[in-house]
This record gives sequence, structure tokens and C-alpha cells, in this order.
Amino acid sequence: MKYDISIRVTFPEGIADVLRREKQRFISEYDSRYKSEPHITLYLDSYTAEGYPKLLEKLRGLSVKPFTISLLAPKVRAENDRHRNLYIMDVSNKQQLNELHNKVSEIAIPYQSPFIPEKLQKRLEGQGIQTDGSRESLKAHDLPEEVFDPHITLGEIDFDKPQADIAESQKNLKTIEGKEIAISSISVFWYGKDEGDIKAHLIEEVAIPFNQS
Repeated sequence: MKYDISIRVTFPEGIADVLRREKQRFISEYDSRYKSEPHITLYLDSYTAEGYPKLLEKLRGLSVKPFTISLLAPKVRAENDRHRNLYIMDVSNKQQLNELHNKVSEIAIPYQSPFIPEKLQKRLEGQGIQTDGSRESLKAHDLPEEVFDPHITLGEIDFDKPQADIAESQKNLKTIEGKEIAISSISVFWYGKDEGDIKAHLIEEVAIPFNQS
């Protein structure tokens, strides 16, 4: 079995429900493939079964002071390397989210799988970059380092498809724009995929409050 880990900031149900409806609109009207629950991704990678319990143990010692973020107006971001537009709701206080991302990554990276996620391998192959799926094989390519930019993804639409009007999203999400959200925990999503499975399935979701002792 192959495993993936996703470490996220999640939202109160009232806000999540508004975001969920807008994400569903992108799925039904524009065939967006981005179907996960509303969140901000802090860390996402393939992982080892042996490393998972060690990760949870170390994350429970994560020393972070709670902080707040605000939801900003939706906007469109072009992702030329993926030939798509990303429709997002932006957030404030990115510096503290970046600091949280760095702390989480420092804990998580030592236990990552020696193989890259399948989605990343397919994306690289679409760009003409051939690998055997191992991290070691990436060293032969001068790939730019991905920049962490926290946001909430509403939908994704390929460049050659009819595009959404961002004004519609701005209207639909007006009730939560400017809302402040207290960040005092992270959520760990543990996925598994057996050989022959079309997609991974969620094995476990664990909420981990910040250690303030």
C-alpha cells in the first residue's frame, strides 16, 4: 500500500459550509476536480507507514501560539506550468502561516517516502520531465523550489475550458469575507492506496491542538 499525508488548517463549520457550496458550484458548473473539504494545506507528500506514528507524536509537541487570520476577497491565479486557472479565496497573516508551515515541514520531512506522490510525477511528465518516481531521480533535473503561499482553493479550470466569472465568487462569499478565524490547531489526514485502487482513501483524520505549555 502507498500512503500520503496532508496536514491542514481547517475551518469552523459555518465558514466551511459557505466555502463548500462555492467549491461544489465549481465542480458542477465547471467540472473542477478539486473536491476536498475547504482547508489551507500546510504540508502534502507521500509518506511511510513507519513514520506516521512518529509524526503524530512530534506534532503533539508543536510549540505555537494561537493566532488569527482573515478571509480576503476571492481572486484568480494563473498556473502556467499546469495550464490552468486557480480560483482561490486569499487569507491574511501569511507570515504566521508560513512560520507554521516551516515548523510542520521540519517535523514531517524526515519521514517522507523515498517516492514522490503520483500526482506530482504525472504533472512533471506532462511538462516533459521524466522520472522513475523516486526523489533521487529528481536530482537530475534543476526544478524550482515550490513557494508556499497559503490560500483556500475554490476550483481549478484548464486554460482551454470556459472560465468562471470571479465576480460571482466574490458575491457568493461576501458573507464570510473579512471574517477572522482563530488558528489553534492543525489536522492530519492519513491516506492509503492499495495497488489497483483508482484513488486513495482516508484512513484517519487527527486534530492536534497547539502545545502551549
